[in-house]
Amino acid sequence: MAFSNRWITADGTFQNDPITIRYRDGVEDEKGSGQYPHCIQIVWEASDVDADTGYPNQAELIKIDAFNQKLMQAIESKPCGLLVMVLTSQGINQWILYATSNEEVTLALDSIPTDTGLYPIEVSSEEDADWLVFTQLRDAIKTQ
Repeated sequence: MAFSNRWITADGTFQNDPITIRYRDGVEDEKGSGQYPHCIQIVWEASDVDADTGYPNQAELIKIDAFNQKLMQAIESKPCGLLVMVLTSQGINQWILYATSNEEVTLALDSIPTDTGLYPIEVSSEEDADWLVFTQLRDAIKTQ
């Protein structure tokens, strides 16, 4: 399945801190297909935050971007999941993806090369066949 690769980016503030939100546009077919009922959230809390911006420092942003690319490749090449949103604020980078199963995503995450060391991520999962997490966040952004 070929996914839309059109991303919408929004910059703003959340609780007086800068925030950047990127979400994938054109995922209505996947959302309505019922193939991806599991919402997986991955959080990377930066160890070094730029005091001026609240974002991870430049060196850590490079690592986060590399992980992002490897994550997309691992889950979307199967395809066992679809990355739909990325939020960055207060030193935290959060990925929201929808998956066919938790087990498939676990296998995909385990396949990501760790040649630069383990990634400081936390992973959580919940059933969300209607994609409410994504839809509510996306719609909140659109109304701002």
